[in-house]
Amino acid sequence: MKRLALVPALAVALVAAAAAAQETAEKVFAVRTARPERRTIAQTLVKTGSLAAPAEVALCAKVPGRLVSTALDDGTPVVEGTRVRKGDAVARLDDREYRIARDAAKAAAEAARALAEDAALEFERTEKLRASDAVSERECDVARFARDRTAASLAQAEGGLAKAELDLEECVVRAPMDGAVAARRLHPGAMVSAASEIYTVVATDPLRALFEVPTTALPLLRPGETKVRVTVDAYPDDPADLVVEEAYPSADPATRTVTVRALLPNPDGRFRPGMYATGAFALDERADVLVVPFEAVLRIRDRRCVYKVKDGRAVLSDVAVGLRHDDVVEIVSGVADDDEIVVDGLHRLADGAAVRVAR
Repeated sequence: MKRLALVPALAVALVAAAAAAQETAEKVFAVRTARPERRTIAQTLVKTGSLAAPAEVALCAKVPGRLVSTALDDGTPVVEGTRVRKGDAVARLDDREYRIARDAAKAAAEAARALAEDAALEFERTEKLRASDAVSERECDVARFARDRTAASLAQAEGGLAKAELDLEECVVRAPMDGAVAARRLHPGAMVSAASEIYTVVATDPLRALFEVPTTALPLLRPGETKVRVTVDAYPDDPADLVVEEAYPSADPATRTVTVRALLPNPDGRFRPGMYATGAFALDERADVLVVPFEAVLRIRDRRCVYKVKDGRAVLSDVAVGLRHDDVVEIVSGVADDDEIVVDGLHRLADGAAVRVAR
């Protein structure tokens, strides 16, 4: 019976010994690793802005008259949203009076030309006769005066004809630029004057993408070089990679910001002035730098560290970091291209801990 009582006690002792042995065994941590990469990265500044038309024109007739058409030459009505090209006829005035005036001015010019030609010939004959003393000097002066007077009358008549022809041409109102009609103010039948606005036309290609950037970013912003990725809220999956065209010369004293402009191509007209846009400015671009995933870098007080895997152990190493770009960070020093860096599971580690790389 005593021998049987010793069996449970022996089993308990064996279990305790096994547990103690397990506690003294070294713990191995499973981690994931990655190699550093070479990339081109940039310091990014993201700002919200809007799209604006580079030009907006109130289109008026230059001559008064009755509006008889607000359509293109092919009959397409010109309404809000109609896209026009520079020189397109977009409206017409009743030109009957201007045609009559043009014809009258043409006839007056022809009559003045005939008089001027006759006076010029008369002066030539008089000068020849004067050379042989067949006419007096006074008669020669009268012929010269008649020639000069009729030449002036001809110039005046030709000017009147040119004005009449121009007025007739202005009965056709043409688009001053490529763009789109933002508003139609008048309809056929309306009487217009030189101050009557028929349409508002806006230029739409390209559009201006405008953003307010802090003045502190200006030293890193270089017009003609700095890249900006513009995303219009209406088309979030189709960003446009542009270059900053200009930074305005003065800052807003209230916000301490400067307006920055880029040109957004818009050949199909899908972008509209007034749309919201987001601009991601690449202020400090650096090529061929060494980067690691941002989560691989630990912050320990004022230190930046990574865990490298060497001979199955985690080695805590100090690093100097540079720019952060999306999900990676630049490593200035402390990491080589062929190092194996812990990117997952590092918060459970200590310097020198045994690790097993999970593939």
